Amino acid sequence: MGGDNQSTTARPVALVALLAERDGRPHILLGRKLRGFGCGKIVLPGGKVEPGESAADAAIREFFEETGLRVTAAELTHTAQINFRFSALPDADMDCAAFIARSASGEVHISDELEPLWSPVDLLPVDQMWQDSSMWLRQLAAGQRFTATIVLATDNASVRSIDIEAWD
Repeated sequence: MGGDNQSTTARPVALVALLAERDGRPHILLGRKLRGFGCGKIVLPGGKVEPGESAADAAIREFFEETGLRVTAAELTHTAQINFRFSALPDADMDCAAFIARSASGEVHISDELEPLWSPVDLLPVDQMWQDSSMWLRQLAAGQRFTATIVLATDNASVRSIDIEAWD
């Protein structure tokens, strides 16, 4: 499940989509990147899996570091594998394990990396996100299980191709 299109040089990354009802509507916790690759873009909280760390452990650690919220392994569901291939910058390739959480504890805060932002799932700020986000984020939020392989064009931003395969 999710291993067919993984690159041996791609960086392992873990992402967390916290879903919650707010004002009677489903919302997802996103964040504006404050530094590094993709600075200024709105993304899912997450980050690199450290050597010897599981994707779930990285998701828990990165989510707390970036948002101030704690999730436990029991609250995480591995829902998608999203593999990014950068045509002009292969060193930036990422294999992202994407998890859904439906509860978290603590208080949301801005970190050095991310300014957390709640967004209604039906009104995602796709104009402020990577171009590919509109092609898979709603499916993730709906709990669909899949592997997405996204090949970015030489500008490292436009989508050259996307392949989404549902998990059995």
